[in-house]
Amino acid sequence: MINTRFKNSVDVDEEPWASVYNVVFTTALAFLLVFRLNRVAARWWSTRTMWGLIIANSRTLVGAILEHCAHEPELRDLAISWIAAYSIAVKEHMRNNTRNFEFEEIVGYLSPEQVKCIASSKHPCLYAATEIRHLLKRVFDVSADTPAALGIAYASEMRLMEKSLDALNDMMGGLERVQVTPLPITFVSHLRTIIMFYLLSLPYLYGNTWGWGTIPSVLLTSYALLGIDGAASECEAPFEKRPNHLDMDGFCLTMQRNIEQLISHNHELRHRQYPC
Repeated sequence: MINTRFKNSVDVDEEPWASVYNVVFTTALAFLLVFRLNRVAARWWSTRTMWGLIIANSRTLVGAILEHCAHEPELRDLAISWIAAYSIAVKEHMRNNTRNFEFEEIVGYLSPEQVKCIASSKHPCLYAATEIRHLLKRVFDVSADTPAALGIAYASEMRLMEKSLDALNDMMGGLERVQVTPLPITFVSHLRTIIMFYLLSLPYLYGNTWGWGTIPSVLLTSYALLGIDGAASECEAPFEKRPNHLDMDGFCLTMQRNIEQLISHNHELRHRQYPC
């Protein structure tokens, strides 16, 4: 209780500074940190989902090409090669490393000249997708001499493969959106300003109460809050070669192994002897 100048008639309850401090700083800081962590977790998981869809649609597209493009083996194999290169193009594009395309990553798929072409393009992902679409168009080319039934079949197969190819480009566009759209600078700067004032004020507010325990308490609090902000900044655009980022090299390697398995299995199926 604190006394007013009307000591004998009015007594006013004392409002501790700690209560105001907790309402203003602690509550606001908790909301800001929770929002930042939720947004970063959503961005990280959405990018992982997009990569999974790139792999899934690539498998579907390769399987369809192997099954429906056997009448043009050279164009079929080249289209599959560009699908293998597409995932690597996405990885390097997300890392802003398209000028340093490593031929060793796609050895056996593309020639050095083709690697040079995709590396020198302004957008390697679109370059690879355009090559795939052009090759498929040549495989399913319909002319005036093409039988009507065959032309309808070609158009239907091309339409289905276009859907998978469009899905690849949609997922690549989603990854680009995450990469070039960080959280607004006003939100991040406001959060970090509150963290700074919060940590600097702890010794002044609780020093008399905690005594020497103020030092480890402030240290642990700083580690917790700054660690949360640092983790959010680290995972906001998870496309680099860092332990907490997406394993895009592993995704590309998985895609190449899947393609090799699909090719091997398709070859086995074409030479398998079925009973009449």
